[in-house]
Amino acid sequence: AASDVYKRQEFIFSLLLVFLVFFSLSLLINSVGELIYLKDKKLENVIWMATILTLAKTPTTMIELSIFIFLFSGILFFVKIQKNNEVNTMLLAGISKTLPILIPSIISFICGLFIIFFLTPISSASLNFYEQEKRIYSSNDNLIVMNKMGLWFMENTSSGYNIIRADKIENNNFKILNNVTIYNLDRGFNFIRRYDSEKIIINQKKWSMIKAQITQEKESLQPDTSNPNTSPLKISFDSSIDINNLKNYFTDVNTVSFWAMLKTIKTLNSRGYSAEELKVKFHKYLSLPFYLLAMILVSTTFTMGRNKQYNTFMYLFFGTILGVCIYFLNDLSISIGLSNKLPLATSVWSPVGLIIILSTINPVSYTHLRAHETRGNL
Repeated sequence: AASDVYKRQEFIFSLLLVFLVFFSLSLLINSVGELIYLKDKKLENVIWMATILTLAKTPTTMIELSIFIFLFSGILFFVKIQKNNEVNTMLLAGISKTLPILIPSIISFICGLFIIFFLTPISSASLNFYEQEKRIYSSNDNLIVMNKMGLWFMENTSSGYNIIRADKIENNNFKILNNVTIYNLDRGFNFIRRYDSEKIIINQKKWSMIKAQITQEKESLQPDTSNPNTSPLKISFDSSIDINNLKNYFTDVNTVSFWAMLKTIKTLNSRGYSAEELKVKFHKYLSLPFYLLAMILVSTTFTMGRNKQYNTFMYLFFGTILGVCIYFLNDLSISIGLSNKLPLATSVWSPVGLIIILSTINPVSYTHLRAHETRGNL
């Protein structure tokens, strides 16, 4: 029991140390980025606003970096007990040979559950706040929202505002909007005219309204359906909303907490958007506890059971290279899933399963080898 407490304390200490390092780096990098962004905004309290934006963005950054935090925590922990020859001491004391690996693995898995169930609501709320504050200082004053009532756009024009509502999109690419209503308002939000269209076809910033009806304050202009030779009214106008950037408003999946993801996916699907990025994020959250556990197993592959030992910085260098490889493996697998060559769930879970299987080989063989060597020395 005393050994369990010792190992638990040692791993938690390594975890806190690495967390503080990553947290400090995240604060530094994010704050520099916000200061650069705000330097031309002519604000009185630039440093204060940069600090607020940095703190709002950092929780999301730390969740994204969590697999690397646990990878380096595992490396520091196993390097220490390896150099102090603590594994042999435990084996001689009759303690289970899997204990050095089991304790940090359990802690990592529990931390993963804590992140997805309790931290993601905080990080998503803070990132929403971050984006709302950032929009105040952005040159793009357009607002785009998708909810159960449809798609809503508020476009800021030189003469006033356009409030646009559409039922749904087609082809999952926002190039075709169905059942569209556009309210044209002046700068005082007074009604000027209203456009109703069965369909809008968008080509970059050129919007073409099909079968349109225009309602002004005192008159209505619409197609003459009684005359078969009359063509449906077609109206084209330029918008400041670029269709090439429109999809990005709905792909910042970090603004959605784990608890709200299924409902959000259902809402987006009902509006014609597949929300594949959100589905990938949902499975990434589900797999996070297993991913953190896998990082502990990975950290044993080059720290325990090696005849040659290196200094701590060399182990951290190896961990950095390994972390980059894991990142690109995961990114490649998800890219294959998004290209419909692999189910999305499989594209997220397969790297985790592969890492766990390959990493388990080393701890198992190592613990059996150490047990054999210890019995031989006796």
